[in-house]
Amino acid sequence: MSRTIDELIEDEYAAQQEGVSHIQTIEINGENEKKTDIEVSALLIDISEILRLLSEQMIRLNEVTKSLPETVAALRTTTEAVQCISNELPTIVREQCLEEYKKILGNAVKNYNQMQKASDRWQKSLDKKQEKRFEIITISAIVTPVLLILLISLK
Repeated sequence: MSRTIDELIEDEYAAQQEGVSHIQTIEINGENEKKTDIEVSALLIDISEILRLLSEQMIRLNEVTKSLPETVAALRTTTEAVQCISNELPTIVREQCLEEYKKILGNAVKNYNQMQKASDRWQKSLDKKQEKRFEIITISAIVTPVLLILLISLK
């Protein structure tokens, strides 16, 4: 078939138009026959309009069909890329989680060390207070008997 669908549709339309003009030129006696001619003419016009619309739709369909292989190839490429990502996703997520856990543990160690230093400072301050109290008690233990002896000796 060397002729395209559009050429075939145009030829059919031209043939229908010739038939319509031929039917209209025949004079037939009677009211019913004239109505029939008018109805047939209207039907043929409707059919030609429908054929024109079908032709337009066929053109659109051909255009879409021509781009279909490219679209399918793009979809395949995208599907392959998504498949690769989905295959490697668990490994990526695991590595990222391990990195986050390392950061969390590092932060916990840092906080623990700071808490330990604060605890050591607090303990040292308590030790200094205790040493001062011990010194006061020691001095009191020495001074009290001396004062007692002086008090007794002065009486």
